[in-house]
Amino acid sequence: MRVAEEVRAHFVGRWFGSPATEAAIRGAEDALGEPLPPALRELYLAFNGFNGPIDAAFFWPLSAPEPGTGGLVEMNLFFRGNDLFPQELVAQCLFFGDNGIGPQWALHRDRPEQVIKWDARWGTEVEVSGATPLEAWLAEQRFYDEVAGE
Repeated sequence: MRVAEEVRAHFVGRWFGSPATEAAIRGAEDALGEPLPPALRELYLAFNGFNGPIDAAFFWPLSAPEPGTGGLVEMNLFFRGNDLFPQELVAQCLFFGDNGIGPQWALHRDRPEQVIKWDARWGTEVEVSGATPLEAWLAEQRFYDEVAGE
C-alpha cells in the first residue's frame, strides 16, 4: 500500500485536499529555495494538506488557502524570517504540519530519517515523533484518543 493510501486509511472521515500539481510543487520549492523531500512530495501529489483530530492541520497545504491560515511556504518563510525563532534550528528544517495545540512537525536536513516535533517555547530542543510523517501523525492520533478516553 502506498503511503498516501495508508494515511487516508488511518484518517477516514478527515478533510484531505485535492492533489497538488507538479507546477504547484515547483512553485513552493522556488519560494522556499529548496526541493521538497521525496516523502513530502509523494504526499502532496496525493493530497494537498489534510486535517487530523480537532481539525488540526496535520499536513499543511503547500500555500495558505486564505490569508491568515498556514501553508507550508508561508509558515517556513515566517519561521526563517523572524529572529524570535532559533535560526540555527528553523533554517535547517522544513516544517509541514502541526497538532493544533502548538508544536509543529518538520524534517531536519541533518536527520532525514526522523520526523521531529518542535514548539517555539522549546528553543532549540526537539522531540523525535517517528521515522515518517505517518508515524508522527499516528502517535498524535493515539494521544488524542487517550485524552478523549477512546
